[in-house]
Amino acid sequence: MGWWKVRGTENMIGDGPLDALGAAARQVRAEYETAFSRRPTKAEWEALLLAVLGAEEEEARVIDEGVVKKLSLDLG
Repeated sequence: MGWWKVRGTENMIGDGPLDALGAAARQVRAEYETAFSRRPTKAEWEALLLAVLGAEEEEARVIDEGVVKKLSLDLG
């Protein structure tokens, strides 16, 4: 698996996590298509990500920096 820095930052991303996130996003989309015959909206993606990234319980958090309280996707 390859790892690389995001241009202009010290952030690292890798093939494995990127593939896992892509698979998860496709699964979420499939759930919405099955339940509602459409893809999730931007607001729904923001709510889903905030619910996961904003876990209050330390063992449920997926990041070390704390609890995410706000999230905004720019689809510009």
